[in-house]
Amino acid sequence: MKKLILTVAIFLVLGFLKGRLYGQVANKIDLTEDGQLLGLGTQHILKSIILEEERPIIVSLPIGYNNSKANYPVLYVLDGLQNIKHTVGTVELLTESGLIPPLIVVGIESLDRTRDLTPSNAGQNVHGGTGNSGIPQSGGASKFLKFLSDELVPYMDSNYRTHSYRILEGHSLGGLFGVYALMESKDLFDAFIVEAPALWWNKEEMTEKAKTFFKPHDTLNKTVYFGIGGGDGWGMRQELKRYVDVVKQHNPKQFKWLHEEVGDEGHMASRLLLNYNGLKFLFSDIKINEDLTNDFSISSFLESEQQLKNKYGELARRPAEEYFNLVSILVEKGNELGAISVLKSASEAYPMYIGLLTYLAKLYEKTDQKDKAIDTYLLGVEVSKQYKLGQEDDLLKAVDNLRKTNN
Repeated sequence: MKKLILTVAIFLVLGFLKGRLYGQVANKIDLTEDGQLLGLGTQHILKSIILEEERPIIVSLPIGYNNSKANYPVLYVLDGLQNIKHTVGTVELLTESGLIPPLIVVGIESLDRTRDLTPSNAGQNVHGGTGNSGIPQSGGASKFLKFLSDELVPYMDSNYRTHSYRILEGHSLGGLFGVYALMESKDLFDAFIVEAPALWWNKEEMTEKAKTFFKPHDTLNKTVYFGIGGGDGWGMRQELKRYVDVVKQHNPKQFKWLHEEVGDEGHMASRLLLNYNGLKFLFSDIKINEDLTNDFSISSFLESEQQLKNKYGELARRPAEEYFNLVSILVEKGNELGAISVLKSASEAYPMYIGLLTYLAKLYEKTDQKDKAIDTYLLGVEVSKQYKLGQEDDLLKAVDNLRKTNN
């Protein structure tokens, strides 16, 4: 209770509840000459030798890409033209919140998804087929996977500042392909978002393959989100449960996974929620763990911050609330120097959040580091001017008071 009261009190002092810290400071989105908003990405045409066709992709760069030298993890989204709008919006929201790092999003447009996303040819009387003819073009997943590994990923790595961390996301047949890619080429992607996968395909052959795939893998350093809408129908929910049962039976070490059913959404409506939940799960280790909080040291905190950046890119950060909660615990324990270390990282991660700078300056004051307090207040003045937060006068008064006490 004491911690809660302290936290609320500091929130009030810093203006959290008035929006001064978070403030909904919007990033600018470029406009075309006729006033159309840009931001979803740019289409590129890859001349694929493997697929023997021209393949369109949509590349959406994170905000600030052109003004940084950072490398970014890449999210590859199947059925990209269909899913690019909600995916980019979700990625931007979660990035602003610090729940995921900034990502490059690659939407892979489908030209013949039944051909590219299915691991085997569908024979006669199969669901989705037409009588005895089956689905003649199906079974091209191996060639499509080779296109990803040998052409698309190298193209992205050669033309953009990519980090080595890669994610594959797919829905329905795309989810089926994601499961196939996990078991067929386990070094290409680090994580998967598998949404409502069509695991009914060819009498659940991917589940049968899983029984032999997972058995010899004592360790599997991958992260996988298996999600489906609670209202999904035939061929999806029970089939996914049976695949997950195989995973449970073997459960390799370092294999981080989650299976969940979301609400009562049907097959198509579930995509937005599954994308949101999936991304949050993949990057759930961004949050500060209890071990770091309970056994805090400045060196262990800074080491954990660097590990985060090594794994997800130098712009990876915790949610602002995570930093703030850790600071409030440290202040309550009388560890002001530790709190200062956390606030320094937080203010670097969220340079527009003036409340973090104000709190940092006050802790510098409290620990008799007046010169650093003055510099921090002055930095806050510049931030207030840049984002029109209206805090310049108060911050300058604090600077004047400190200078008077130094004389």
